[in-house]
Amino acid sequence: MLRTLSLLFCLLLINSSCSSFSSRPTRGVSSSVQSGLDLLAESKSIIELVATREINGESCERELGNLIADYQLLTPQNLELAIMKADGQKILDASFEARLALHSILGILPVECKSKLKELNLLIRASEDYVGVHFYQDEQIPSESIKFPEQPVPVYEMSTYHPYHVGIGMDPKAKFEFKNGDIMITKGVSFISSTISEIAHPRSLFSHIVFVHVDNETKKVETIESYVGKGVGIYNIEDALKNENSRIVVLRSKDSELAARAADYMYNKVVELKKKNKVIPYDYELNFTDNSKLSCEEVAYDSYKFASEGKIILPEVMSKITMKDAGFLKRIGIKKGMMMIPTDMETDSRFDIVLDWTDYRLMRNSWRKDAVLGEMFRWIDEHDYQIHENLTSIAAKAIWSTRYIPGLWGMLSKISGIPKDFTKDVPSLTISTMASLKIIGGILLPEVTKADQEYYAKNGKWMSTEMLRDSLEKFRESEPKNLMKVFSEK
Repeated sequence: MLRTLSLLFCLLLINSSCSSFSSRPTRGVSSSVQSGLDLLAESKSIIELVATREINGESCERELGNLIADYQLLTPQNLELAIMKADGQKILDASFEARLALHSILGILPVECKSKLKELNLLIRASEDYVGVHFYQDEQIPSESIKFPEQPVPVYEMSTYHPYHVGIGMDPKAKFEFKNGDIMITKGVSFISSTISEIAHPRSLFSHIVFVHVDNETKKVETIESYVGKGVGIYNIEDALKNENSRIVVLRSKDSELAARAADYMYNKVVELKKKNKVIPYDYELNFTDNSKLSCEEVAYDSYKFASEGKIILPEVMSKITMKDAGFLKRIGIKKGMMMIPTDMETDSRFDIVLDWTDYRLMRNSWRKDAVLGEMFRWIDEHDYQIHENLTSIAAKAIWSTRYIPGLWGMLSKISGIPKDFTKDVPSLTISTMASLKIIGGILLPEVTKADQEYYAKNGKWMSTEMLRDSLEKFRESEPKNLMKVFSEK
């Protein structure tokens, strides 16, 4: 309808060119025109493009490219504060509907377009985050100040958090019910979480996969998850939902029988091993061909592969690791090339999006940490930076070497902060890298936080992702001594 009206309007203007028309925001206009209303129009345009099949297998690369260009133009710092505060909920609701519309056509899109849709999803979500923090006006707090186990349960205790979105045909006011085989993709709040979300191309806003099991008889809901230092374990759903998450998305297989078989297979496997005081170790090499060890992604991957007798391989399209520094990739247990990361499940056509929850209190903290890790990776690639061993990382490795000496390890684990119950198979390089990331992050995070807060005090709005990263680049260019000691050119 919008495009039809645009055409009629063009025909009425004798001296106007009608060679192109669109309901989308006009590219190249002044920043004053690029407002929150444009985000609302953009979402409606996406829904229309899907409904009229203007985005299809043949046109998707061009159309998605146009949409990416639109959202790149609609940079957050150009959004009008008054409009975000007045129309924020409308913008958020329409934006979610637009993402659902795009998700609905995944089945007809070629691989190249599914990859492009990942880029578009990132931009759309970034705009939602930005609108949400200004619309709800939550105090932006550091994740370290929250005692997550004592927080109300996200999703279940609806009234204590801002509204979340649910899939088509679902009642947003009813208590959400998980189904056997659901997959949650979540975003943690640590530097490790930001490492996972920033390392691949395109970067993402998710860092962990949670596999859900619902008992067929008792209806008890639990999760099957794999963690560094713990391996694969079973957790209560309430604990999983409160596990330091800034966002949660629930994906549901379109094949409910397959999903149930997959969840039952992995659940029973873990339970049987537990009876023998055994666990499936964490896979620090991320070897998807060997299921004797499993990362969080591999829990879901192996379950669906087994249940489908090898016919269903997750995900449909993997992300790409493009970093050139093989040494750093080795430190974090990743290899260059194609690799499954949590966000890949969002663009798998065999699953529906049934819930989307965000904790807007943590958005700035999450954005800042992502900016820190994203810039660190860029400096490694573009400026030949490397992590230098320091007293803390050396001490962490030395302390970790005592893990086989019960009395000494119990004492030193408290001093170092390394969890006492970490499994003994964690590589020493992983321990030292985690320590180094914490040190470097401890230097960079206060800088980007200060810049963000000062910008907010002056403008009443927060910085965009690009502005956060620019502030870190300026800090790097000043050659700060404390940073240079632990992270600088080779």
